[in-house]
Amino acid sequence: MNKKLIATLVLSTVAASAFSLTAGAAPEKKVLKNEQGVVHNVVGDLGRVSGATAEERALNAVEKVKGEFGIEKAHGSFKQKSSHQDKNGTTHTKLSHTIAGITVVGQELIVHEKNGAVEGVTGSYKALKADSAQASVKEAAAIEAAIAHTGHTGELTSPATAELVYLPQGDAAKLAYEVNVSYLGESEGRWSVFVSAADGTILDALNRIEHAKPGSGGTVGTPATGSGTGVLGDRKTFGTSLANGVYSLVDQSKYMFRTGGVVNTQNFNNGTRMAAFTDADNVWDSSVQRAGVDAHYYAGKTYDYYYNMLGRNSYDDAGHSLLSGVHYGTNYNNAFWDGTKMVYGDGDGSVFIALSGSFDVIAHELTHAVTEYTSGLVYRDQSGALNESWSDAMAAAIEGRNWDIGEDVYTPNKNGDALRSMSSPNAYGDPEHMSQFVVTTSDNGGVHTNSGIPNKAFYNFATSINSREIAAKVWYTASRDYMTSSTNFSGARAATLQAAAALYGAGSAVHTAVGNAWSAVGVY
Repeated sequence: MNKKLIATLVLSTVAASAFSLTAGAAPEKKVLKNEQGVVHNVVGDLGRVSGATAEERALNAVEKVKGEFGIEKAHGSFKQKSSHQDKNGTTHTKLSHTIAGITVVGQELIVHEKNGAVEGVTGSYKALKADSAQASVKEAAAIEAAIAHTGHTGELTSPATAELVYLPQGDAAKLAYEVNVSYLGESEGRWSVFVSAADGTILDALNRIEHAKPGSGGTVGTPATGSGTGVLGDRKTFGTSLANGVYSLVDQSKYMFRTGGVVNTQNFNNGTRMAAFTDADNVWDSSVQRAGVDAHYYAGKTYDYYYNMLGRNSYDDAGHSLLSGVHYGTNYNNAFWDGTKMVYGDGDGSVFIALSGSFDVIAHELTHAVTEYTSGLVYRDQSGALNESWSDAMAAAIEGRNWDIGEDVYTPNKNGDALRSMSSPNAYGDPEHMSQFVVTTSDNGGVHTNSGIPNKAFYNFATSINSREIAAKVWYTASRDYMTSSTNFSGARAATLQAAAALYGAGSAVHTAVGNAWSAVGVY
């Protein structure tokens, strides 16, 4: 596909050397900015703070840098969203900006401190003037307006929910309901629709279905081991369950003794409702079962990588079950994470065969779930491109075979091509340098296109240190501890540098390689 490449972005005037300084390592305070001159990190020795809880220490830390971020006051303006202590003893506390106790969308800070010694503050903030409107629109009316805006008239996969938030619009903060609307059908929707709480108008809307918190689902019986044939004709063995004389694709072997979760794979039967995959003899060889075999096996292998290599227990790090559905729709040429499960189409036999037949597609979709529970990157513009890129990067590391994405299931009648290339994004019309950044309103701001730039950065990094494993650890740690929902490319550079310093030391070969990898793609 031809794309018009726009070479008009102006890089930040902040020196590249400043971005090599990291939380936990910098001897003096440094202020890091993106290409628009907006502060996204204050790092270095920021002094000590007191506080009995992580939230208290984090709020006191923000007081130390409020001038750099343009914050009037920390206490009363932020509340804890999450807190995590890494293996080095550094606590990373994520704070949400609030106005009168109501969350402001997309404004988050992460405080990095170790026993009260503040190492850095990451995130974005913009002073906003809150409107004086009251919530005169009822929640039920907001939900009705949001559903109507999506254009969906059928059944929802779950009841729509609404939360009162402040939505930044220019220099203003508009009181709105954030309404979540999810459905499957001829098209898929996982919408966040922002409905004005004052007059019911639609202020913004974003479909967060992420292409290429379930319960266990299925019947958990006696653990068993099945075997079967995958989409490409290869043999596999995997965990199943036996109940009432019938086997199902429910694998209890991964983490049942830790949390009770399972790997569960079900069948859409070329529709939009799932049912359990069952078999009489635990030999899964029929043509219908092949897509299920691969989805089941590769989900388990992806779980194993996250647990054994990165210490993460499922996508939420709490051992949640992994739910997959295959045979979605008819000739459906895509796969996606919808917030509760991974969904795979069969393809039309020309553009794709069954998408679950590709290990890196499974790892890509499951990483979208991990990202949702770590950085929460908003699926739009640069943060959305990073969301896509992080899924590609982790997929390439987990599969560990080559630098192509989706090659096993893409264009079955054509050899040697793929959906995307991390080593050479230009080969498929995607940019691999900031001078080629694509400005577009389609595809949520080009999330599947501009992901080529951070993809090339990951490739540069992994190949320069000759280790996908180390590269994956740095990228995962960056997402978990140093990135917020609004992180952009320059913020991702800073985050991966911070992660590399935390894992391998500031000034280490790994740390230097991260900076060089981003510089090579024009991100400073």
